[in-house]
Amino acid sequence: MMRKTLISKHVAKVGYRFLFSGPMEECSNCRFRHACVGNLASGVVYEVVRLYDIVNRCPVVGEVVTVDVKPAEVDVAVDPRAAIEGAIVTYRHQGCGAPCPNSELCRSPWIGDGGRVKVISVRGRVECRVGKTLFRVTVLTVPGG
Repeated sequence: MMRKTLISKHVAKVGYRFLFSGPMEECSNCRFRHACVGNLASGVVYEVVRLYDIVNRCPVVGEVVTVDVKPAEVDVAVDPRAAIEGAIVTYRHQGCGAPCPNSELCRSPWIGDGGRVKVISVRGRVECRVGKTLFRVTVLTVPGG
């Protein structure tokens, strides 16, 4: 579901992703509050899908651009019990500490340990250097999770 919001002109490009962690205190009295932070859910990863030639001034970040965003799909590694399409599960970091090409899947920078996610698709097994049975899944973050 696409939503309009405002983001800093310095990062405004199609494909840019961000995790919305909630409005700042300064947003409470801003005239753009509804159009900016009012359209976003806390804890959700968004991706910019369209830019508009509308620039405004934000007292916190400077110039902001109007954009369309949608919830972003994120790939992560999960335990086989969580690898069920359509399921809403608690994402757990798979911290083994071994250097590995899959470490970003196992400890997603986008989703905190304990975050709630909806499994969109199961992509297959992840080769684990320490022998854990893990699956690569594509997820969407769940608001407030």
